[in-house]
Amino acid sequence: MGKNIENKKYKEFAKEIVEILSRSLARLEYSFEKVSKFLLNKANFSEEELETIESFCSRFARANDILLQKAFRFLDIYEYKGYDFDVQKRISNARKRGLIQNEMEFKYIRELRNEIAHNYATDYYIELFKEVFKYTPKLVEISKRTIQYLQSNINN
Repeated sequence: MGKNIENKKYKEFAKEIVEILSRSLARLEYSFEKVSKFLLNKANFSEEELETIESFCSRFARANDILLQKAFRFLDIYEYKGYDFDVQKRISNARKRGLIQNEMEFKYIRELRNEIAHNYATDYYIELFKEVFKYTPKLVEISKRTIQYLQSNINN
């Protein structure tokens, strides 16, 4: 009986993570579409464009957090009977599940997230934006693969 309750709770958590990640992903894709219309080689952006860029970067960081801190962490706890690994091991486990192909690339995506979250100087923000723009399709791909994994391996 207890095991059934536990499995039900895990299914509820998985469903919630799928919903949160899906919403975050939709917002990121919306922002990506908006910024994709900008000329990336411009030297100066208008205030309106900068606001859109900041929103896009924020959504990139949020999607990354949900993926790593919620989805990957949940999968580790679920599949390893409650054990919560550090970030490095979480990334390694995601690769073993086939969610990411290249650990170094994902670590770089994570570093971009950290730069967004902790970047107080704006002198190289546009260069950071260009890197975030470049790696957004990869983050989207990993997120979609993770959603499919959650739906097929836990919600059945």
